[in-house]
Parts: sequence; C-alpha cells; structure tokens
Amino acid sequence: MLPICAAIHDLSCYAKSSLTVVLPVLESMGIETCPLPTALLSTQTDGFDSYYFRDTTIELEGILDSWKQLSLRYDTVYSGFLGSEHQVQLIMQFITQQRKLGSPLVLVDPVLGDDAALYGPITKGHVESMRSLIHAADIITPNTTEAALLLGLPFQEQFEEQEALSWAGKLSLLTGAQVAITSVPLSEGFAVACHTEGKQLLVPYTHVDASYPGCGDLFASILLGNLLHKHSFQTSVIRAVSYTSLAIERTQKSGRERRLGVSPTLILPDLSLERAR
Repeated sequence: MLPICAAIHDLSCYAKSSLTVVLPVLESMGIETCPLPTALLSTQTDGFDSYYFRDTTIELEGILDSWKQLSLRYDTVYSGFLGSEHQVQLIMQFITQQRKLGSPLVLVDPVLGDDAALYGPITKGHVESMRSLIHAADIITPNTTEAALLLGLPFQEQFEEQEALSWAGKLSLLTGAQVAITSVPLSEGFAVACHTEGKQLLVPYTHVDASYPGCGDLFASILLGNLLHKHSFQTSVIRAVSYTSLAIERTQKSGRERRLGVSPTLILPDLSLERAR
C-alpha cells in the first residue's frame, strides 16, 4: 500500500508554493497526499502587489472533526503554514489523536519568517505556539530565521560551520526531533545543518544565483518522500538538497518569472525515477 500523508499548508490558486508544491512532489514519489488547507489565497504572496487571503480555520475544524469521527489514520503528517495560534493548537491535537491510532512520521516545517523578519500574519504569540508544536515533531526543517526564533537567539547573516551545527544540535536536544536547518549562509557557500540520532552533519551545496518562492516547501517534501521510502536521514537530506538545487537551476534556465515560484513540474520525471531506486 502507498503511504498516506496529511499535508497541512496554505493553498495558493496561482503560482507555486506550499500545497501546489507539496502535492505534486509527494504524489510523484508514490505518497498518497491528502491536502488540508490552512488558508486560501488568490496567489502566493511574494512578488504580487495585492492578493486575496481567506483564513480557513472554520473549515479546518470541520474537516479535522470529520476525520476524527471516521477514525482516519495517516502514515505521515506534514505541517507547514499555520495562520494562527488556534490553528497550531488544532494541529497539535490532530497529531496527538493520530499517535493514538498508529505511529505517523511527523514533519513540522515551522513557517514563521525569513531574512531576519516575521512573515506578515505571524505574531509573537504564534512563535510561542510553534515552539510547543515542534515538540510533537519527528523532523523539523526551519530556515535560519526560524531557527533563531525557536531558540530565542539573535538573527545571524553568516555562520561558522560549528556554530550552525550547534544550532541544529540545540534544536534537536530541545525537541527530540531530527533537524535540518536550511539555507545556512557560511563564509564559503551555503549548507543544510543537520542533527540526527546524536550525530551532526553539514550538507553543502552550490548556491544558484536565483531565489524563488516555494523552495523550502520543495526541500521538505522531497526529504519526507525519501524518509517514507526508508532512506536514512542523511541520504534523504542529500537527495532533497540535490533535487531542490536541480529544480532551481531548471526554473532559472526556463526564464520563468520569479514570482511564479520554483517549478516542481521540471523535476517530477526525475522524482518518479528516484522512487524506483
């Protein structure tokens, strides 16, 4: 049977980010994916002068209640953007309920901010709630801004290698989760700083001179897909870094407008072949 994933994230009706990245990637990797939208947007938010935003907390409550009544069980839970403290509490309750039914693999991407700033709808109370949610995770994938917020440390523009690994270790010690801190700027290049089962590792990569919305969602989805196919955490991170970089390179070469986001479509055939490995 195919693994079944509850994918909890916002849904943009135009341009690629969040669920419009998560769904095709996980499905191409052989993961049956059930979307649970936390918000509905006309477009993704980066690069558009205006957009429609609808909070879907009421719908979220109704769907989660229906799932509970039906005793639906998921092999994995992927939590991304949560638009309020209340939504965080709902997802914590959902994870607790799922753990009573089985042993789901829980990945929390703590979507809070980037470039040393909070995203528009995120509050200090929201950050506090997210600090609680990550304790329910098996894997967390913050960027450096989110890692600083979760640890209560100052934002940093650059890291020494051991310092980045130390942050990953602190998050793992705090939560008991496996940690992958993405887009870590080092004195020479970039890397993902990881902590898994008491071990630290740094996965460097060549930085592509391009930035697209949705790259973090792409990385977390590929990481999760590989873990569900029983690859080690280290191998899963390496593959997620490799395919995310490939998607950015192909998106840039295609001439795609930046605000349309990274294009997962350009690597879906590769991910389908990866599934068979």
